[in-house]
Amino acid sequence: MNALKSANGKEEKADNEMRRQLLALLFAVLVTFIIAVLAYGFFLLHAETACYLAASSIYTAIWPTNLQDADVLLGAGYARPDSCILLSTRSVISAVMLIYIFYLFVSQIWIKDASYVPKLIPISVFLILGYLYTSTKVISTEPASIYTISTHSGVAVNLIKSYVKICGLYLGISLFIQRMFALLRLKYNTGRER
Repeated sequence: MNALKSANGKEEKADNEMRRQLLALLFAVLVTFIIAVLAYGFFLLHAETACYLAASSIYTAIWPTNLQDADVLLGAGYARPDSCILLSTRSVISAVMLIYIFYLFVSQIWIKDASYVPKLIPISVFLILGYLYTSTKVISTEPASIYTISTHSGVAVNLIKSYVKICGLYLGISLFIQRMFALLRLKYNTGRER
């Protein structure tokens, strides 16, 4: 009877830990949205700052497709301040999510979650591949569709689409990291209380 209570207690603890990790991920996506809105507002008021940041290849490369999109935007007649705002804000979004990924790697050292949810790993791989494919496409010079980023759309519309793609990619990466570490802990029994 005590063994059953102990097993149920460990399962409940693992479920709570997994839930906590997923809530932290959703919180990171929400914080990223808030920071993106604030950055967009700041860059609207200070376009010269956005252009200064967009001129830095290191800053722009935080979201790698910015490097190829910068030339497309300017070649397609996108206004220079709008181009700078778009590229700078996308780098901010990516930077915030990269900070979360770094936190996630470090936090996996102390987490005791050893529950294996078999379907989450393939789902995360599907998210990664899907968003990697759509996120690495060059900005379209054709009229916009519902999901493509286009030079025919305004900055706000392109940022919303970029936000979904950037956060979708990092969401998949985060789920993959969480579940792979949980699988390793389960396999090597490192998540169990000693």
